[in-house]
Amino acid sequence: MDTKQFKENLLLYGADINQWPEKIRQSGMKALGSSPEYRALQEDHDSFEKMLKTRRFEEPADNFAQRVISASLQQRQKAPFSLGSFIEDMISEFRISKPALAVLSFVTVLVLTIGLTVGFLYPSMTSVSNNAEETNLQAFLFDEGDVI
Repeated sequence: MDTKQFKENLLLYGADINQWPEKIRQSGMKALGSSPEYRALQEDHDSFEKMLKTRRFEEPADNFAQRVISASLQQRQKAPFSLGSFIEDMISEFRISKPALAVLSFVTVLVLTIGLTVGFLYPSMTSVSNNAEETNLQAFLFDEGDVI
């Protein structure tokens, strides 16, 4: 039995090896007798089980439910929405460090500037109309002198 199996059996069946199923009890006893590491694991688990047995369940206070409800209602009463607080909440939620935030801001401004520059230097050619297209449009709208 290796250490992993021994730990799993301790968790499943407890620190008292005599209470383990017969199939694994003998190998557990051999492992316990052969290694001080296994004995230390068994003693540690035994002290953990004793601590669990001595703990008492404490009843919640009578006003526990009321305290939980009032605390949740107090959290709902936040300040009205503002864009600045929303951005601060988003930044704090993603936990972006200040140097990374500065780099991200710089890259965003740079990309927007390049995009606007390219857009103004090379305007779209589809917005410029042709005289032939205008003539075809007029021919379409005026069919034999009647307006469609």
